[in-house]
Amino acid sequence: MRGNFPGNAHLKCLSAVQHAVLMTVLSVTTPALLWASDSTDFERGPVLQVEMKGSILRVYGEQLLATPEDRVFFGAEEADYLFEPRLLDANNSRIQLMLPFQPISGRYKLKIGKTESEPAIDLVLVIDDSRIDIDDQTRGTADAVLTVTDCQEVEADCVSDLDDDSSAFCGMSADFDPYQGSQAITVSNTQELHLDDYYTIEARVLLRDYVRGGIIVDKYSGSGRGREYRLSVGKDGLLRGWFSVDGTLANSRGLYSDYPVPTNRWVHVASTNEEGLMRLFIDGQLVAEKEYSARPAQLGYQNIAIGGNNCCRGYYEVLNGLVDEVRISNETRYRASFQPPTQEFEPDARTLLLMHFSEAGKNEGLVGGDAQLSSFNKIRSCAAS
Repeated sequence: MRGNFPGNAHLKCLSAVQHAVLMTVLSVTTPALLWASDSTDFERGPVLQVEMKGSILRVYGEQLLATPEDRVFFGAEEADYLFEPRLLDANNSRIQLMLPFQPISGRYKLKIGKTESEPAIDLVLVIDDSRIDIDDQTRGTADAVLTVTDCQEVEADCVSDLDDDSSAFCGMSADFDPYQGSQAITVSNTQELHLDDYYTIEARVLLRDYVRGGIIVDKYSGSGRGREYRLSVGKDGLLRGWFSVDGTLANSRGLYSDYPVPTNRWVHVASTNEEGLMRLFIDGQLVAEKEYSARPAQLGYQNIAIGGNNCCRGYYEVLNGLVDEVRISNETRYRASFQPPTQEFEPDARTLLLMHFSEAGKNEGLVGGDAQLSSFNKIRSCAAS
């Protein structure tokens, strides 16, 4: 978790250009993390977010590396040539680069395309000693401009109505709609993903509406003794965490939040257990706590399901909304209210399952394989929500 919210930015779409060339001028201080993002129409510009931490640069958008021949170029604006940074990670919505040096004050170019001279995306980054900012006007062939603020310096500037979206660091997400035939996403080989006295189940969700069941994470085989654990949002909008001691409904332990999970914006939700002390959190706020002195059954009958159940005919209890950053850990990560995450989770020694959905059904956790997506599953951009 990152304790401090590092930055805020919003793109204003001005015009769509044929080659989607984007030139953005950023004024950057040197905080630990800098970023800028777009919460508007994602079809209008290829870049939704730019993030820099030291010599690591992340660019978020859509089809950034549109072809296998596309390359990335970076360097000082006045230099005779640009470097090709080391590509650490890439998918349809994100590229992560190791720059050849940590930028100091000055102007830098970032280009993405088949050649340096004819880039599909062209960004100009300006690093100086002032706060992050940019004039609200079109520059050159830009089809969007950014306004960025250093939240570590001016926290009030980081709060706006659009902040409720909080989708900036999210590239892709799983989209579930029970009225359109959506079914749960099943993560393969997770039958043995057992939870014990200490665990955390968490995710980011954007709910369109409350529905019956509203499963976020589920491990239930459908048999009379097949229940293990679940995190869900019911018809009443309340966050619910529960587990069964012996696999039966009669011997289950459940906890409900004090108030509903907000709809139509991104929200972090979590359920924890600490030697039988269960807690629920909504956007970092402790919303329920109860002592049960019990732990979940360890049955091994069923794979993990996300967004619904995968046990029963009809695939009932499907969530109505988006799900991202699903993480299951064998430790109690939260014991009191906390700052909700502003970064994608990084896997560690306690991460049993981790789904970003940026690479379809890839599972970065220690247990199980990837999710095998079907025609009843949909992965979409968070920024398009």
